[in-house]
Amino acid sequence: MTAREACRRERTPAGRPLNRRRYAALLCAWGALALPELEAQRGCVRGERPLYAHNDYTNRHPLTDALAARVRGVEADVFLIDGVLRVGHDRRAARRGRRLDSLYLLPLAERIAQCGALTADGRPFLLTIEQKERSRTTYDSLTALLARVPMRLARDTGTSPVLVVLVGWVPPINDSNVARPARHVALRDEPDPAQTPRSGDDALLSLDYGKTIGRSRIRGGGARWWGVLEAWRAAYPQRLLRVHNVPPHSATYAALLRAGVDLIGTKSLAASVSILEALAGPSPVDTVARDGPHAMSSATDGVRGQRP
Repeated sequence: MTAREACRRERTPAGRPLNRRRYAALLCAWGALALPELEAQRGCVRGERPLYAHNDYTNRHPLTDALAARVRGVEADVFLIDGVLRVGHDRRAARRGRRLDSLYLLPLAERIAQCGALTADGRPFLLTIEQKERSRTTYDSLTALLARVPMRLARDTGTSPVLVVLVGWVPPINDSNVARPARHVALRDEPDPAQTPRSGDDALLSLDYGKTIGRSRIRGGGARWWGVLEAWRAAYPQRLLRVHNVPPHSATYAALLRAGVDLIGTKSLAASVSILEALAGPSPVDTVARDGPHAMSSATDGVRGQRP
């Protein structure tokens, strides 16, 4: 029996009469929560849109909404609360937040077991975890949890379908006793030795749009940053390049994709999906699945004559 059918029932499963409006309200509330998850799992929907859900835990259905929207990653902030890693934008919110493992790690592992690859082209789905506090104890707890809940290999590709990248605070690089999961490089200028990604460690290049391009545009120097993005893309073609804190404007999205950005951070899945669909034309799914992660670049050339 589906949730919609249950909403139309007038009696309890045992056949005893119950206040009709109250019972219908309870069933429909259950259906509203369950249906998005069932819809996302149906047919093993795979991500192909060059987006990731920034602060994904603030969405109505964390992770589930992102998977249903066919994005290529999610991000979550974590705090260690009474020995448990919980998600939240600050410590106060995290005290009421859900567990990192039950909200993201275990569901992703189950999804991999069910579907194999999580993206249309087989590249890893990105899970960025930001440690918001300077705490070695939190870091050690996080790396230990990741070791206990590994992402199993996909049956079809033999590779890990999820790339877990730690952002935020990490212990000093010269500490040889620290576990080193994949990390990111925060881009602040042109490629230079101080920011060169280290082999095997820095899998993600990351740029804060609001603090770089956005701020420079106000001061009249935004054009330089487009050259910075293109230089990093050319220097490290195999690294994922993401930009976050991006306003949901079509011209901005088009310019970022033209510069070779792999993932645009969004706090509004619906708005960002609408922008990409308008830029790509009638069939963005087919375009990206066929031509790979940079397909949106060629697909939207016609509307990217000028940078914002």
